[in-house]
Amino acid sequence: MTRGSLDTHALDTQALDDGATTIGTSAGFLVFLLLLFAAVHILFSLYASSLVTAAALEAAQMVAGYDEVADRCAAVAEAEARFLEKLGDYGEAGHATLHWICADPEDVTVRVTADHPTFLPRRLAGLTDLAHLDRTIVVRVEAFR
Repeated sequence: MTRGSLDTHALDTQALDDGATTIGTSAGFLVFLLLLFAAVHILFSLYASSLVTAAALEAAQMVAGYDEVADRCAAVAEAEARFLEKLGDYGEAGHATLHWICADPEDVTVRVTADHPTFLPRRLAGLTDLAHLDRTIVVRVEAFR
């Protein structure tokens, strides 16, 4: 082999590799962004779940502070307003709702449901099951003797 034939072969393989790093880098960057959005989605969902649960517990405790059952059922509207006030824009946007059960005189039961906004495509966000919150909170009424 002569020296000129080696240079021609090296140029041919270099021409085939042109653009390979661009495709690999772009694919790696897209995977990185997807993982970053998944991490943000998980952290935001966990934070929103704890915030909504704490506000719902406070609303239930507020209602349970009344002595009579009729007073408790009447206090639900005030507790819901305070619940939405605690959540701020998240509550005003209608992401979280409370469903009250005033049947038992011994306790106050509230079911809180929330649908958190997502940073992922809908199909991927449904895989984590963190975007939806459904909890039931029961607060016992204290009776002073």
